[in-house]
This record gives sequence, structure tokens and C-alpha cells, in this order.
Amino acid sequence: MPSKMNLPRRSGPKPETTNSLPHSQVTQHGPDAVIEKLHAWCFSLPNVDEADSGISVPGSRALVLHDGVDCNQDAFMVGREFAHIHPHPDNGSMHLQISAEDAAEVVATGWGESHYLVTQGRLPMGLVMVFSPRDDSELEVVKTIIGRSYAFATGASLPT
Repeated sequence: MPSKMNLPRRSGPKPETTNSLPHSQVTQHGPDAVIEKLHAWCFSLPNVDEADSGISVPGSRALVLHDGVDCNQDAFMVGREFAHIHPHPDNGSMHLQISAEDAAEVVATGWGESHYLVTQGRLPMGLVMVFSPRDDSELEVVKTIIGRSYAFATGASLPT
């Protein structure tokens, strides 16, 4: 896996987020059409099932790695869930697990922030909230981040 994702800086100010549980994005959500593309892409990933999240708010859609697929146990939030997408009103933001180095890049370039429990010192660096993509070009960047989370979970990069 390359050492950096080389993410571009996200344009505009950081969205408002909660400073408590549930950790949510409050402003700057993407339109439904973009979020529908996000869902379609995520749930077409190899060896990934769509399920109710085992750890997030009701309505969150989890990316769950198939049983029997080699995996990195440190990549999961609960069970084999390595990411989940939040529902309305927090439309399209997501939590995912990535390496601490990748998490630092996501935060530094403005595409997300560390999970509330990470900022409180209750979880190690690597669990991040990725902000909702506001358009198709932002969706492509978010896909890059999700791809790194997938690779962190599986040890395999996505096919290109």
C-alpha cells in the first residue's frame, strides 16, 4: 500500500459536527443523488455485504466483510463492520477504520475528523468520520478513502 493517499485539500470551511455521541455531521451534506452513488459503489465492493450497522445510529448502512475472507482484526468497529454510512439527517457522512497514518492525512486535508471517542482518548487513532461528499468530484476523493479502509480491512487493494 502506498505510504500516502495524496488527497487534495477539501474546499471550503469544515462542516459543523457534534462533540458528543452520536458523532454526527450537522451541515454541508451532499445531495441525495450523490449519496445514492456512494451507497451503490460501497455495496458493490468485492466480499462486502450491506447490513444494519452494529454500532451506529438506526438506519446506518454498514460495510461488512464476508466471513471467510482474510482480514485485519484491527480494522473492524464491531464484528466484521469496517465502515458505515449515516442516514438522514446526517446524510452521507460515514465512520470508517483506517491506519493511523491515513487517518492523519484525512484530517489534515479536511476530508474528515477523528471520531469523538478518539478525541477523548478512549479509542486509538484510525477511526474517522469522513464528511459527506457534496458533488461527484468529492465522491471520487471519498471513494479513495473508502478504498484505503477496505485495503486496511482486507490487506488487498481494490481492482482498478
